Amino acid sequence: MILVFLIWSLAFFVFFVLGFSIVKLINRIAGNKVTTANLHLDEYFFMGFLTLATLCGYLSIWIPIGYRLLIFVSLLSFLLFIIYFKEIRILVGGSISEFSLLKKPETLLIILLAILLLTVVIQKVTWYDTGLYHAQSIQWIQKYAVVPGLGNIHGRLATNSMFFVICGLFTFKIKDILIFPLNGICYVVLIIRLLSQSSIDAKPGSIWKSVMYIVLILISLITMIPTLNSASPDIICGILIIYAFILLINHEEKIMHFDLKNLVLFNLLVFNCISFKVSSLFLIISLVLYFDKDVIKRGLITIILGILIFTPYLIRNYYLSGYLIYPFPSIDIFNVDWKIPIEKAIDEKAWIVNWAKIPGVSYLEVINLKVSEWIIPWFKNLSDNNRIFLLVNSFSIITFIIMVLKKDYFLASIQFIILINLIFWFLMAPDPRFAYGFIIFGFSLTIAFLIKILEYSKLSVISKYFKICLTFLLLFIIFYNKSYALAVLRKHSLMLQPEPFETVETKAYNSGFDYRIPVNDDKCFNAEIPCVPYQISNVVLRGTDLQDGFKVVKK
Repeated sequence: MILVFLIWSLAFFVFFVLGFSIVKLINRIAGNKVTTANLHLDEYFFMGFLTLATLCGYLSIWIPIGYRLLIFVSLLSFLLFIIYFKEIRILVGGSISEFSLLKKPETLLIILLAILLLTVVIQKVTWYDTGLYHAQSIQWIQKYAVVPGLGNIHGRLATNSMFFVICGLFTFKIKDILIFPLNGICYVVLIIRLLSQSSIDAKPGSIWKSVMYIVLILISLITMIPTLNSASPDIICGILIIYAFILLINHEEKIMHFDLKNLVLFNLLVFNCISFKVSSLFLIISLVLYFDKDVIKRGLITIILGILIFTPYLIRNYYLSGYLIYPFPSIDIFNVDWKIPIEKAIDEKAWIVNWAKIPGVSYLEVINLKVSEWIIPWFKNLSDNNRIFLLVNSFSIITFIIMVLKKDYFLASIQFIILINLIFWFLMAPDPRFAYGFIIFGFSLTIAFLIKILEYSKLSVISKYFKICLTFLLLFIIFYNKSYALAVLRKHSLMLQPEPFETVETKAYNSGFDYRIPVNDDKCFNAEIPCVPYQISNVVLRGTDLQDGFKVVKK
């Protein structure tokens, strides 16, 4: 626990200081002389995290993203901290004063949740995809600049998520321990914002918001706890989507007035989220809500930021696979020697899409099924929790109509964006983890809007006590997950460091270059690269070493 806490502290320090420095620069560009208290601490944190993720994307094209770069970034952050020390001290002091205004039960709840999350992330990483290809992708990023045709040795290494790039900077290996801290620290920052906001909005007229924040915590805990210690892009995208909608709801009035730093932050959230997970594509519609005024100015800024953020993503796709976006072979505009064969790209896409519909069944049996033929087996395969979440989301169609009838157009717009994204997700690849953020926020907004309706009706007494019930339910979830804390008490070494990352026995092979295959497993975990789950027969090096990349040769 102590080791993870220290790593979380380092990540928070780096992201916060970089975010603060970037806001200073933005204020100078915008001619804003205000120097402190521009944003909440969490907004500075995400500003720094997402900007650094974009910068690392560019750097990864030319250099490895590893410990040397982390040392440089940490020293730069420390230097910036010294330069802006007085202003940062004022900002942090003000935030501490605001935090001290929370009631004791609320403060205790934050502490309990932080301890719970710490005990969760030090457990053994069990997420299948992290063992299959997340850890391997990150290891390639840490040791090499982008490798042309890397997807030729294992297709999953070409499913480029820019989250793996920033993970390359913040993944720590100590002997047999591998720590992926970013999902955990980002979720902690989100939780603290939600709890603080819930306390602020616990007043007549905004109780529905307070309820929504508690529901968001409840559902996200249930959904995300098992994978917080992994490098899963599904989790970080869920966090960013929830956070983006929170900013929209809390900045509804501010959106009308042009504020460059808020616009930049929201663009960073949207475009980075899509580059982390392309299934979040239609989150881009939410940017329209920022175009209420100064359409041309805001539109140009959005286009410029979109180009800046997507450029390294597209370049990495080009090198890893030979396609602009992989695995979407319909966008086929390049003809390079490292290009993944078109039939393999088609196969990879079909596997991902159809596995999401009916897991465990060959995609060849699913690919030609109509929606009416696969929807029932798909629904039966869902967990009970996911069934409930999706059923409540289906009622959001009704709440959307009510929002429109009540002329609550802003909330209706947010509900519409969620519905569009869920429809896209359902038709493309309906695995719940691909749409965590939309499912969780859609569920919470639907419940909260019902409370909003009740708040000014004869049933308003229900809304007053609903939050109390939710808080007790949150305490129950913390207690229900006590097994994580008990594991720490049983194994005292966990107080210092997490469980070791799983290892696997591998066997050496050669295809003009040395590589390894796991014995009796399909996961390489963090075995020495190159490691792939199957024997290679028609792939060779393009040059003399691994940095030169791989190409397919016809036999």
